[in-house]
Amino acid sequence: MKLEIGDLVRVRGVSWVGRTLGIVTEIKNLVHDPSGVKYCAITAWVGEDYFTFSEEDFDLVKKRKKPLDS
Repeated sequence: MKLEIGDLVRVRGVSWVGRTLGIVTEIKNLVHDPSGVKYCAITAWVGEDYFTFSEEDFDLVKKRKKPLDS
């Protein structure tokens, strides 16, 4: 399932982060210029800090609630 801004996520396998749950705040699709490899970088607010990892380093806990249409 594709992550979106506002989703609640769990950080995988990085015990040094301290806490494991966070909120996705930014998603960037990047390209490594020399090799042309494309990847997705996800930034999440975890505890009191922001951390950026690959999409594979997060598990979705709960999708954000979409606002109601006016």
